[in-house]
Amino acid sequence: MVYCTKCGTENPDDAENCSNCGASLNPPAYRSRRDNWDYDDDCFGGRGRRTWPIIIGLFLILLGASSLLDELYPWINPDTLWPLFIIGIGLLIVYNAMQKR
Repeated sequence: MVYCTKCGTENPDDAENCSNCGASLNPPAYRSRRDNWDYDDDCFGGRGRRTWPIIIGLFLILLGASSLLDELYPWINPDTLWPLFIIGIGLLIVYNAMQKR
């Protein structure tokens, strides 16, 4: 005899649904970790959505640091930090692309 996991009713061994509540008596199919990733990508917009907040955050940190350090170190200003920012964006894009494999 098989017991329903939802209501606890005893059912015959060959039953597919509970005779009392109608719930399925077969266990759900196992989903691999990769299937869960696909599910997360479909439902929550994918793993790449955390890249843009990182880029924007790094930009704001660089902008704030350059403003604070401008008097102490005149060579640190937004004009000289742009290449570092562009390199950082490129590195994040490459890293994100490699994570999706």
